[in-house]
Amino acid sequence: MKKLRLKLFGLAILVLALEAPGAPSAIAQDYERGLSAYNRADYQTALREWDSLAQFGEPKAQFGLGLMHTFGQGVPKNDIFAMDWYRRASERGHPGAQLFLGRGLENGNGTEQNLEAALAWYLRAAEQGENRAQNNLARLYEVGRGTTQDMDIALYWYEESARNGNTNARKNLARLHGNTSTNQ
Repeated sequence: MKKLRLKLFGLAILVLALEAPGAPSAIAQDYERGLSAYNRADYQTALREWDSLAQFGEPKAQFGLGLMHTFGQGVPKNDIFAMDWYRRASERGHPGAQLFLGRGLENGNGTEQNLEAALAWYLRAAEQGENRAQNNLARLYEVGRGTTQDMDIALYWYEESARNGNTNARKNLARLHGNTSTNQ
């Protein structure tokens, strides 16, 4: 009961912070402290900074918690929890989360495999410029996985991905064009 009251108190403080002038900067600072800790492999601090933000709906914090669960960083590795966080962040428009949600759905990690849903999440991330999602989307269209095979769409997304710096997309384009050079 005491833990529940503390959690509710923490959420109430977060709600008040959101309503206060300058609140977005306070939330951004909490997120950045968590990101800094995550990058230092101080996963307990990252978890502490991100948990309340994620519970309240902050998509970057939700994505961060998804990564922590995917890779077992500071929490037990758990694909089901990871997919839940990716889904929450994806629904709020986070392209990285949409990529990871698509991967999970494509491969059946932490959820039932659903190629059509994977394709849809890759597309949402790809449209936001997420180059790995663009490459994955192209691959699905190239082989007709979860959709009808369409080489024109595959080439379009490989080209977008390559233009956005994805080396795998460059290799895929070279392969499709029968050229082993990736310096195009």
